[in-house]
This record gives sequence, C-alpha cells and structure tokens, in this order.
Amino acid sequence: MILTVTLNPSLDEWVTLRSLRLGQLNRSSGFARYPGGKGINVSRVVHELKGSTLALAIAGGDDGTILEGLLQRTKIPHQFISIAGSTRNNYKFRTRFPSQLTEVNTEGPYVSRTSLRMFQERLLQVRPAPSCVALSGSLPPGAPASLYRQWIRLLAQKGIPAVLDASGQALSQGVRSRPWMIKPNREEAAELLGKKLKNFSSVVRAAHSLHALGISVVVISLGSEGAVMAAGKPRQTWRAKPPSVRVDSAVGAGDSLVAGFLTGWSRTRSFAEALGLGVACGAATAMTPGTELCHYRDVLRVLRRVRIQKLD
Repeated sequence: MILTVTLNPSLDEWVTLRSLRLGQLNRSSGFARYPGGKGINVSRVVHELKGSTLALAIAGGDDGTILEGLLQRTKIPHQFISIAGSTRNNYKFRTRFPSQLTEVNTEGPYVSRTSLRMFQERLLQVRPAPSCVALSGSLPPGAPASLYRQWIRLLAQKGIPAVLDASGQALSQGVRSRPWMIKPNREEAAELLGKKLKNFSSVVRAAHSLHALGISVVVISLGSEGAVMAAGKPRQTWRAKPPSVRVDSAVGAGDSLVAGFLTGWSRTRSFAEALGLGVACGAATAMTPGTELCHYRDVLRVLRRVRIQKLD
C-alpha cells in the first residue's frame, strides 16, 4: 500500500474564460472543482492505476468537508486529521485569448503543534504498514521547515522508505535525512545544488550528485521532455521521454509521475519500467483538463510510445 501525506491540501477551483480583464466584470464559460494537494494527487493516480493507496491529510472547516466529499465520491481511501482552520482554496483561471493559465494559490490554515503531533502518530500507526510513504507538497503555516526531515528519519527507523516531493527549505532539509526517493523538477534540482542546469548533460550530472548524497532514487522531471533518473547500487542512469501529446493542462503531471513510478516499482521492481510508467502517467495527465489527472486507458496508450534509454 502506498501511503501519501498532504499537510496543505486544497480545493482547486478551475474557471474557464474567454479572456481575463482586470478591474472589470468577467463571465466564465466553465467551472470545475477538484480535490487538490500533491499527495492527494498521487493517491488519485495510484487508485486510477488500480493500485492500493491511502491519502492521509489535514483538513478543516466547510471546505475541508467538501474536500472529503470529493474523495468519497471518487472512492479514494483517505483519513483526515481535523484542524480548527479551514482548508485553503487555489484558483486557476484558464483563458482562450491569450491561451494561458493564471494561478492564485492561497497560503493555507495555521496548523498547531498538537495537530502535527496527532498527524505524526497517525502516520506511524497506519496498518497494514505501507510499502512506502510519499511526503508531498508545501508545509502549512505552523509547521517547521525540518518536519519532513524528522518524519523521514522516523519512517526509516520502522524500515519504511520515504519519497520526498517538495521544494525550498522543506526539500533542502529533507534530503539531509536521505529519503529513498526524491522527484525535483529542473528548477528545484538547480536550487538544491546551487547551480544552473543549462543543458541535458548538466541535468544528468545533477542526478548523479544527488544520488551520491545517499538517495537511492533520484528522478528529475523535465516536463514534455520526460525525466532523468539515477538509481540503485551500482548506480544506473536512465532517461524516459514521452511521445508528443496535445496538452490541455499540465497541472499535476509531476505528481502523476511519482504515482506511476511507485505503482510500477511495487509491481515490477524494475527502475526502468517504473520510470516509463511514471512518465506515461505524467504525459497522460497533461492531456486532461484542469486537475482531472490521467485516465488508465490513456496511460496504456502513451506507455507504448515512451522511449526509455539507458545512459550509463
């Protein structure tokens, strides 16, 4: 079972417009609401791939109730820790003229130390014990930047691999505990290493550098160019590139990559096959509107055309 952690989930409110005129009345041509948060997205895709998952998250207020209702409707197994504040809303404005996406993400509610302790206890007591835990997304106000680092160590003591998909201080501190896997994008990997990744060769070197820190699996996502992975002992380096697809919304593609990789790894124990499935999920998600995420049938079609190349 793949357990996901989302400490700052959201309701993603998607508004479709012909154009967005600041300071004026705008009328939308469409509206959709999705359960948001990187860990929840991972669970949604694992579930779509017919894998076993549990989404562990923090939620509060009326919007937290709506979020839970959305997960119940889609039959995503989940457990929520209730807080006094209200779950945040993130707003996405998709315009036709010009064709672009404008995003407004809110900070999220304050989470007390008591709530974080309750969450930690629940995390460490989930039964059956998960095969891995994906720690994904931003930390809410009130959570220390070292929180993921602490939890990675606690999970390691129980023999549970941790996957870290975060940014900023949450990522830079988290890697100090040597999670089993990280999935930064190009910009996050550059920030983590303090150097620009100007070309493909520099991305490969970055993956090697991060792997040398004691991280077993390093996947650097490259958007439509797929991903590079350094993994295993002795280290192996792979690249997976998806076919060209018609992109509707790339939001959630990175989370889908993580979900596909973890599902593939749980079934095959092959780094290359897991990476291929992850990249196929990311590309299939880009084909769907909003944060609808990938559909199983699309993943299978895309997977047949993913190119996997060993670089070592």
